[in-house]
Amino acid sequence: MKQRVSIFMIVFILLVFLVGCASDSQVEGDMQEQTFSLRTNFNEYTNEELNVLLFEEIINSFSPDIWDFMVLAPDNPIQGSTFIQVGAPQAITDFQFDLQIGFYSVETGLTMYRLGTEDKNVVLRYFIDYWQEQIIPDISLWQDMTDELR
Repeated sequence: MKQRVSIFMIVFILLVFLVGCASDSQVEGDMQEQTFSLRTNFNEYTNEELNVLLFEEIINSFSPDIWDFMVLAPDNPIQGSTFIQVGAPQAITDFQFDLQIGFYSVETGLTMYRLGTEDKNVVLRYFIDYWQEQIIPDISLWQDMTDELR
């Protein structure tokens, strides 16, 4: 089980540096035309393929038998955030969904936060807000997991 967690973390750390480091220049609050990429453990989707129904289908297809994941990454950081992701590590934690959001800045490097939830609607709402509204979640109650990455 620990190997699954490591693979999950490695995939997303790489994603952060491939996508997030490319542009640290967006001014906070500056709403630019944003494009996104979506990755799951089975597929990759372009910006043109993204829609609410797709997010719903992916989240509803998560299985406790497989380490399912979904990562949504903007071309330009959203208030410093380079991705939001969810995994379904039911066999590893007490939570059905493990939501994570990553931030990158030149000054602090990578920081990540985690929230466990059993509610699919919470997961869906965070992804839709991030994608459609370019709104990051209020992470004040999320667990800072940055030290786990070092």
